[in-house]
Amino acid sequence: MDFEDNSYSSYFMNKENNGGMGSHSGIDFQNCRTFVGFLKLFYNVTKKFSSSLYVTANIFFDEMFVIQKNISHLSKSQDHLLKNMATKMESKFDKYWGKGDKINHLLYVAVVLDPRKKLRFLKFCFSEIYGNEVADEMVELARGSLVKLYDYYSCVDSPNVQIPSGSERTRMEGESIGCSNPYAMVNSRFERFLEVEQSIGCSNEIDKYLVENYESRRGDVKFEILGWWKANSNRYQMLSKLARDVLAVPVSIITCESVYSTEGCILDPFRSSLSPILFVHKVGFKSWFQFLFANQRMS
Repeated sequence: MDFEDNSYSSYFMNKENNGGMGSHSGIDFQNCRTFVGFLKLFYNVTKKFSSSLYVTANIFFDEMFVIQKNISHLSKSQDHLLKNMATKMESKFDKYWGKGDKINHLLYVAVVLDPRKKLRFLKFCFSEIYGNEVADEMVELARGSLVKLYDYYSCVDSPNVQIPSGSERTRMEGESIGCSNPYAMVNSRFERFLEVEQSIGCSNEIDKYLVENYESRRGDVKFEILGWWKANSNRYQMLSKLARDVLAVPVSIITCESVYSTEGCILDPFRSSLSPILFVHKVGFKSWFQFLFANQRMS
């Protein structure tokens, strides 16, 4: 700026001589870079949470864990600027979220209903931050919340379709495949055999779901969690209905609120230079015309 703008140095020199702030130093710009790198975490999270094109309930805990780990790490930083900022944020974080016990339990259920995470992901995250004792408590809390929801759904909406047993499904799928591809038939039978082995001793769909193998976390961008539950709705008739309702809840209502905001209709890019007074007058005129039009229709 000093090189490009002749009045830059003179402006800040006058400010500094009159007791104001001088021109920006290299340290100031370094602090800005530090702030940008730190606040980028929140920027990315805000974009994800305010999205309306995919499910957000199951990603909430991932983002909270990443932010909390970063804040905890930066609170031990040698950089005093970062350390002071992170320490204040950590105290705010603990005030609102506690050790996870102040978070809506339904968000933990949404994590468990993600076949890539289930209960073990919760245990891993809590043990990383608070230790194994807190992790065991929160895992039991999440499991208890899921069981309560499942019992409620079972009472309200009992399934009418009987799920075929493992042996019946194996026989039907084997016959449908035929002998044209014996390797595919063997693989299909083996997969069903593993399902039956894993589900032995499971009293309900929750136990069966939790003991089954996890879906791979590779290629998470292409994974559609609602599509997964739809494809497995025959195996988990009640649990899939529960997952459909829980996962449909958005983490943030920013996108919904923007639909009812008048600011976007009035202050668009072509009117971004409106003064505050003109902006207020424009909003007032719009409300007045709407009121006048409504009275004319009623009369």
